[in-house]
Amino acid sequence: METRLQNAFQEIGARLADQTSGPRFEIDIVNRNRLEAYQFQYPRNDQVEIEVVDVHRHLRQLVLDVTGSRLPISGRYLCGHDESHWFVAGLEFGRKTMTVRGAMESLKPALVRREQRRKGVHHRLDRRKTAAYIRQGEWFFLPRPKMQVATELVEYRGHLARNGGKPHRVDELCRVPGGEEVFVRGNVRHVDHQTIHFDVWHRVVQNNEVIPDPADIAAREWQHIAWLD
Repeated sequence: METRLQNAFQEIGARLADQTSGPRFEIDIVNRNRLEAYQFQYPRNDQVEIEVVDVHRHLRQLVLDVTGSRLPISGRYLCGHDESHWFVAGLEFGRKTMTVRGAMESLKPALVRREQRRKGVHHRLDRRKTAAYIRQGEWFFLPRPKMQVATELVEYRGHLARNGGKPHRVDELCRVPGGEEVFVRGNVRHVDHQTIHFDVWHRVVQNNEVIPDPADIAAREWQHIAWLD
C-alpha cells in the first residue's frame, strides 16, 4: 500500500515526507528543503488503511479513503494543487465523491451549483472562473451586478476567514443585517492566491468541506484536516 500511495502522489507531482506517529490520524503539508510535501501522521493506538480511490494527473488531484480498525469514523479526502500550493480537503463520504471531478463538484455549495445551471455552465466545471462564479481558495464569489449597498453598511479593509484559515483581505465588505449573507467588492487578496478584482458586488459562499463537530466524541478522536490555504 505504501508503494501505491507513493506512486499516486508522484503521479500528480506531489512529494511525501516521512510519516510520523501521534494520538490521531492527520494529513498535513510541510516544507522540506523549501518544497512542500504531504505528511501522514498515523495513530499509535489504531491500524489505519489508506486507499487511493481516484487519480487525475491533468488536474493534479487525487481522492483518498481512510479507515481505522478501532476508530468509529472514516474519512475521504481530496488532495491536490491549487494555483501555487498543495491542499487537502475533507469530503462527504458518499458515492458522488468517488472521483476527483465528483469530489471537486461536491465541494461546491448548492447555491453555486444552482448558479451554474442558471448560467448554463455545463463544461470545464473545475475552472476557478466561470460565468457563474470566481473561486479563490475555499471561497466562491457569485456576481450581483445590480446590487446597491448603502454606504453605512460597507466595511472597508474587511476580511474573510474560516477557523484556522489564513484571511482573505477585501477592499469592501457588506454583511446583510439580520442574515448570514456576505458580499464583497474591490480587490480580494490572499498570500497564496492571485488577487482578484470585482467592479460590482459579489455574493460570498464558502465551500462544502467537511469539518467535524467539536461536540462529536468520534470527531475529537479523529481529527480531519481543513482545506489548507
